[in-house]
Amino acid sequence: MYIRFLYPYTMKKHNKSTAIFTLVLTSLFFAHQIIASSGYTKAEVAKHNTSSSCWTIYNGGVYDITTYLALHNNNYYNITPWCGTDITSNYNATGHSAKASNLLATFKIGVLTTTPTTTSTPSSTSTTKTDDDAVTVTPVVETTTPTVTDTNTTAVLDVTSHNPYNLLLPLILGIILYWGSLLIFSKKLKQFNAFWNTLLILTFLIPSFGFGIFMMLQYQFPSLMKIDFRFLYWHVELSVFMGVLAMSHFIRRLKIYLMQLKTR
Repeated sequence: MYIRFLYPYTMKKHNKSTAIFTLVLTSLFFAHQIIASSGYTKAEVAKHNTSSSCWTIYNGGVYDITTYLALHNNNYYNITPWCGTDITSNYNATGHSAKASNLLATFKIGVLTTTPTTTSTPSSTSTTKTDDDAVTVTPVVETTTPTVTDTNTTAVLDVTSHNPYNLLLPLILGIILYWGSLLIFSKKLKQFNAFWNTLLILTFLIPSFGFGIFMMLQYQFPSLMKIDFRFLYWHVELSVFMGVLAMSHFIRRLKIYLMQLKTR
């Protein structure tokens, strides 16, 4: 009886929540459509040519990729020279996947137009000899042609000249941390081994397994690429660090492993 009494109330509350949720989604959809239909000229896009404000043109659309720029530069190659330019030919020549195109679509802020959003006061020339003389007005239209650089060459040079990874640091830290702690806790080898067995499992699950799975999911769910964290960088660095710890642990316990093989 109590359940029957509450059922109409809960259904009304559920329907109300569903209606509000649907209204919010609909509003966000139309808001995105309105924003994406704004018009920008090539001159306006060319002003946003830095890493702090990076706009690009692709197939007549204008895209603000500022928030994604650092992630792409760190994980793939530097596309900062693309900022403020038309990337249609370079983008198509690279052979991006459909998922990459879907990700790019989320950054669309407008379309390319020949009409500027802001107007300037035109200069005019006039002759006023008599009242019957006509006034001639000559509008001045300012055009700015953005300088397009060879982005493919720049990107290749950037990749070959700048290596973001540090090999010595994880090697040295791993060796010092493992063998240094062994000297400190040499009288408590049981606790020492248990600690490092646990740590090796965690360093495997987090940087190697965890980050690897996440980077795979980025292609399945492109919105995850917007997360501002250098997953690839730490995946590589922590994997090297974990490898040093694992090799050190294996070398120290090599005698035990060999004895176990002999007993069999």
